[in-house]
Amino acid sequence: MSNPLTSTFNTMAVISYVRRRRPEAVPRLLEGLDQMLGLSPAETEALLSHPGRWIPMEVYCEMLRRAREDILQDPRAPYRLFFEAVTFHNWGPLKTLYLRLMGSPGSLIRAAPWLVRRFSRSLDRLWASELTDSGCLLHITWKPHPSLSHDNCLTMMGGIASLPLRWGSPPAQVVEEQCAFGGHPATVLRMAWAPHTWRLRLRGMFRGVNAGRARFLVDSLNEHARQVELLTEQSRKMSRALAQEQMRFKALTENISLGAAFVDAQGQFLYCNPAMERMFGYERSQLGDLHGWRGLAYPDPERRKEAEQAWVDDLASGKKVLNQRTFRVRCADGSDKDVLFRAGFLSEEEKFLLMEDITHRLAAEQRLKRSEALMRAVLEGSPDAVLVLDRRGQVLMANRAAKGVLDAEGLVAGKPALDLLPPERRAWGQSLWEWVLQGKVAREELELPGQGEQRLFELLAVSLEGGVVIINLRDITHRDRLEKERQKAARLTGVVELAGTAAHELNQPLTSLLASSEMMGMYQEVGDLKRQAERIRQDALRLARLVERFGRIVRYETKEYLPGRRIIDLDKAAAHHED
Repeated sequence: MSNPLTSTFNTMAVISYVRRRRPEAVPRLLEGLDQMLGLSPAETEALLSHPGRWIPMEVYCEMLRRAREDILQDPRAPYRLFFEAVTFHNWGPLKTLYLRLMGSPGSLIRAAPWLVRRFSRSLDRLWASELTDSGCLLHITWKPHPSLSHDNCLTMMGGIASLPLRWGSPPAQVVEEQCAFGGHPATVLRMAWAPHTWRLRLRGMFRGVNAGRARFLVDSLNEHARQVELLTEQSRKMSRALAQEQMRFKALTENISLGAAFVDAQGQFLYCNPAMERMFGYERSQLGDLHGWRGLAYPDPERRKEAEQAWVDDLASGKKVLNQRTFRVRCADGSDKDVLFRAGFLSEEEKFLLMEDITHRLAAEQRLKRSEALMRAVLEGSPDAVLVLDRRGQVLMANRAAKGVLDAEGLVAGKPALDLLPPERRAWGQSLWEWVLQGKVAREELELPGQGEQRLFELLAVSLEGGVVIINLRDITHRDRLEKERQKAARLTGVVELAGTAAHELNQPLTSLLASSEMMGMYQEVGDLKRQAERIRQDALRLARLVERFGRIVRYETKEYLPGRRIIDLDKAAAHHED
């Protein structure tokens, strides 16, 4: 397959057209073409801008494609650029004289087959049919080459459409009836132009071709085209922006959980999003207008009148964003919901409504208020002093008992709790506070002045979720006093029981000892005296052993001595002793 060439007049036309409309895109148009041509970038641009050199056809076709798709994004760009190129180009004296001699587009069309055979490198054949003074059918066959495309048909159309301008006539109308690159054997173009009278032909022959008039017409057309392009581009931008805003609006309104509706000046619903239908259960066809909606939403006449009056008052206020109001609304399934309404103006004729179902939120707030009231009642009724502190150690709340124990004037919101302690205990309080902030529970006993005496308190401090610290002070002064008295009574009981044991255990040997001593005063015989003396000795030994057992008591063990009275059990209380 041959590699056809084309004139750089064509590439010059592409570069000039892009430079006039997108001058910053010229480097993008020429990018990589130096490698295709084997030249430097500067040599490539100089060659492609020259009006009379020859280059491979594929380079020109690639430039057409880039201008049409990448830079101008205009499918008719090849037509327009070649229309201007043929119009503005200075053909030189010989070609200008040739055009003068032709006299009209029809004469030039008759000579076209010879011109194609002489000069064209891409056209195989061109012939005309149905030729008249005002139009014809042009038949074009192209030489086979993969780089040729419909762009080449458009350049041909643009060039022949501008030819009448050379004689000062309006451009020709060219319509493509079939394209060789669309499966047809040839490209067929229907061409129509303003007929040339003999007067116009003679004037053109003697006065010359009106190239200035042609340029003026093209400049006017180009200026008009540029204005149209600018308006078209602005329109496209506005259309894209509008479409984007519509997409955003649709995505926003159809995916938010809030109900949304737009209402016109007559109260008709212009739009209701799906969330509103899900929230209340009414279909769009059931709503109608605001009046019909209120009849469904507020079956109670008094409540309906209240809602209507609130709407009227808000509209009369002149505010762009209306007041937020909460109403209980009847749903399609018969249930009631608490709904927060927000309203505002979209324009002078349209308003918007935003609806939020706050039924669960209000119920949760009510439960929270009841819990808070119950908790406050419990705290206020507690006999213990309770302080609620934040993470900075400042008082959030104190019950009545705390105000009775601590400085009532110091127990105000925001007061540092450490300031309530005596100066000598503040270092201890700081250590305890750091301990509690680590998530540990602190339990201490603390003495504080109160009611004219030092009172003992049991302190319990714990940190809760969210950084809240609860401190509980329980007055254990009375309990401590009772404990001391109990210990004193226990000691006294031990003494009593020990005394009872001593009286019980010592009573028998002492009684025997007294009896033996009295018997000795009655006996005269030596034998009797000796016997009583031995008995006294035995009783003394028993007393010694009892005293020894008392000294070996190591545990507290008792036994019943008399009904309701107990004594120490020496056998169990005294440690065993081996002689």
